[in-house]
Amino acid sequence: MPATLEFYMVHQVIRGKLRDDSGHRTIDVLNAATSQVVTLTDALSASLHVQAPPTRIQQVRVRRTQVMLIVPQSVEPLPPRQFRVGFVEKKPMAVGVGIGPFIVTGTIHISPTEPQPLAALEHDPSGRFFIPITKATMTSQYNPNWSLSADLIFMNRAAITCTYPLATA
Repeated sequence: MPATLEFYMVHQVIRGKLRDDSGHRTIDVLNAATSQVVTLTDALSASLHVQAPPTRIQQVRVRRTQVMLIVPQSVEPLPPRQFRVGFVEKKPMAVGVGIGPFIVTGTIHISPTEPQPLAALEHDPSGRFFIPITKATMTSQYNPNWSLSADLIFMNRAAITCTYPLATA
């Protein structure tokens, strides 16, 4: 079943369907893609700067390096830990992340043995392009009245410009 995703780039947002029949999680599909291009179907493209009707595009190919953030429109719950192959216990950490014109706040999940937790955002030996942040809020630095809350956002590691820990209650 295709996953509906919103791709946020510097000047536009594209919403479309990512087709995958492998049964893997969406983030795993995005990270495992051998092509530098991700194809979305039944898409809409809109400007982040100008209020205008979106453009409908039957099929669009997007360079993965140009995508800063991905917001899945539906998030399927994961099975219990004992049923997940390769599950690794992680600890939550509240962070703020600068990505292009956006600030994203939320929770990342890191290895409890990570000596510098924020460094995990900067470098991943496994080479994952996209990393998840949960219970996230994305705000625009162009428009202080614009924000988006989502249970899950995927951040392009290469687009991260700054990171900082948030105080926890």
